[in-house]
Amino acid sequence: MAEQGPCRDRLRLSRMAIVLTGLVGSGCTMTSNGMNPGVTIRQPGTLPPAASSPPEAAPSPPAPPLSGTFAGVGRLSRSHGSGCRLEIQIQHFVVTGDRVRFLSFRGTIQPDGYLQMQAGESFISGSFDGGRFIGSYWRPHPSCTYDFLLNHVG
Repeated sequence: MAEQGPCRDRLRLSRMAIVLTGLVGSGCTMTSNGMNPGVTIRQPGTLPPAASSPPEAAPSPPAPPLSGTFAGVGRLSRSHGSGCRLEIQIQHFVVTGDRVRFLSFRGTIQPDGYLQMQAGESFISGSFDGGRFIGSYWRPHPSCTYDFLLNHVG
């Protein structure tokens, strides 16, 4: 509850109700948003507080992946020795509904678009957003990590 100046003297509180007296003659106004018990008393000639903006909407989930074939490149992002190529071509990354297969990798796309697959000691993980997959591939021997960028090609 906020009170100011001469309006403060005209406000009496009781346990069960807020009793306002003498406000009409003094020009004071009372406002409440009806959602909480808070009451604001304003002096004559003052502006009401600015209306709060509605809460921001939650970001929409990514678009579901398109079924079909994805292709693109993997670029070397980390290497612990020799034996890693700077770039690898990715083809035949196949999506059918929420299932993915690529070489010996198999996986299921989560509702939020995330995918994680394992084949032996190697891993692929990343996220789909409609016709695009952005992720990474890691293999242990030789130890190489690639960043993937794949697009739906058919």
